[in-house]
Amino acid sequence: MIHGGVSDRLFPSQLDLPPLPLPALHDTCERYLDSVRPLLSAEEYKHTEAVVADFAREGGDGCALQLVLEEKADTERNWMEEWWEQAAYLRTRTTMAVHINWFGVLPEWGFSISNVQAAAAVLHGIMQTRAMLEEGKLPLETLKGNPLDMHQFTRVFGMTRVPGEGCDSLEQKAASRHCAVLRRGQIFEVKLYATDGEAHDLRTLQSLISEVLAVADDNLFEQADDAPVSVLTSTDRDRWAAERARMRESSTNKASLQVVEEALFCLKLDTAAPASKQEVAQLSLLGDGRDVWYDKSFNAIVFANGRVGLNAEHTPVDAMTIVSLFSQALKTMASQVANDRPTLLAEPLPLRAGVVSPRKLKWEVDAPLRRAIELASADVAKLTSNVHLRVLAFAHFGKGLIKGAKLHPDFFIQMALQLAYFRLHGKCVATYETGTARAFFHGRTDTVRTVTEDSVAFVREMCDLTSSPQSRLAALRIACATHFAQLQRVLSGQGCDRHLLGLYIAALMRGEVPAIFTDKAYTASGGGGNYKLSTSNVGYTAMFGGFSPMTPDGYGVCYAMLEGRMNFSVTSWRDCEQTNSDAMVESITWSLIEMMRLCNDASTAPSSKL
Repeated sequence: MIHGGVSDRLFPSQLDLPPLPLPALHDTCERYLDSVRPLLSAEEYKHTEAVVADFAREGGDGCALQLVLEEKADTERNWMEEWWEQAAYLRTRTTMAVHINWFGVLPEWGFSISNVQAAAAVLHGIMQTRAMLEEGKLPLETLKGNPLDMHQFTRVFGMTRVPGEGCDSLEQKAASRHCAVLRRGQIFEVKLYATDGEAHDLRTLQSLISEVLAVADDNLFEQADDAPVSVLTSTDRDRWAAERARMRESSTNKASLQVVEEALFCLKLDTAAPASKQEVAQLSLLGDGRDVWYDKSFNAIVFANGRVGLNAEHTPVDAMTIVSLFSQALKTMASQVANDRPTLLAEPLPLRAGVVSPRKLKWEVDAPLRRAIELASADVAKLTSNVHLRVLAFAHFGKGLIKGAKLHPDFFIQMALQLAYFRLHGKCVATYETGTARAFFHGRTDTVRTVTEDSVAFVREMCDLTSSPQSRLAALRIACATHFAQLQRVLSGQGCDRHLLGLYIAALMRGEVPAIFTDKAYTASGGGGNYKLSTSNVGYTAMFGGFSPMTPDGYGVCYAMLEGRMNFSVTSWRDCEQTNSDAMVESITWSLIEMMRLCNDASTAPSSKL
């Protein structure tokens, strides 16, 4: 694995990053109480207030657990790093498919392109970005002029999550020179560099992809070696660990597993030809599980008509790291389109001398393994069929008009999501928005708790037919200001969720869980992964993505904002009678339009054509 020394060499600013702060116990308890107040009745809140007071009192459980964290923070630059990776991911036994992995949808090309040409362009863009990373030329990301931690970028290529009984592990072969290409249940090793160490050019990559397709599509009726072993990575982790261990008893399977697990990344050449963003999203998140190796840091997906999607693993890096890398790759691809489209759209040539041909991996599939593959295929089909995914391409306005109303686009959308949920369900629920902790050494994320007394007041004001536009707009601005304060606390390392999780883990290690973690308010406010509305902003980009809901009766909402439009994805579970992605999309659309109309009516922004 790549450790801090490598990221320090590639990004010298790492050395100056402050350690992750450990919030004061009293501060976290106060913020926790503030976050639960809008979600509880007066009687429930009074009870929770007493529970928290007992936890935080001098000599109480909270003080004892805080001492454990203080000792950890004294010796580690990021006291939460290992615990977060273990608790949030590696010890999770659920499936990677749908539950952990997320999807991405890349922008359309804008012209006709074949799958060979598109796949080669994607590979070329990724490899150019990797070269920038290796040479220390990847742009340093900043927030308001301050450097952000770049360590995660060194954990993308060659990274695999390896299943284990009870707990997984991460293994990385960062020096690998190949990718794994999956097609129709077959897996190929494709060398991305020439024997002299130079990365292949676009024309060579086209030839390599063409050869993969020729072999894969000429082998449709040969089943002996083509059982889709990749589908095993979609099963629960303990089951996959057992199957993988048994597979490795075969030297053939062990060698093939090593090729896939040491690959820089995976590329899926899908046979489908999705006609819309909705279909690309559906196939990228769900599909049939056959040709995605869910353990890899990411699987780029190129469809038969040249559209491009993504399925990515969450353990080693956060989604925004992958989004940033692909945004950089998209710049390379855009440059190719602008400056040398004839090469991009050329017909593939035969492989030139000295280029290693793609190698189809061999698998020894006995009867028990075949049954395991059949069972995994049935299970992932059942799982994916339960996901209700809807994409909303919102074209009425974008970030430009929101800024024109003197409101922050993200805060505006967060309040729109609150209004949309309330209109559907008649209440506000615990809401998670991803906030970054990358201002600190090896920082990952913390939670911006969207629901506040001010956000609830805004929602109620909007639903009160007697309220004036002026009072509604005033409530919106107050709610956005409060959300900004919540975000600032997270950005400064003073969020309450990761601190509470650390206290909970310390309690588990001690063998006794305090009442604060068993109190109703803890779950009701989202603790323990119980956010009924889980949201994430992927920024101002044409690329967007999504993920499954956190709870059985929740929604997953992801969005990206452009100047004049926005993209949303909404997920829910079909077996839940209370939630419905179609209805949520309609409610989000109504809420956005009504809120912008409110801004226009109050003459705070230029008139829009809604």
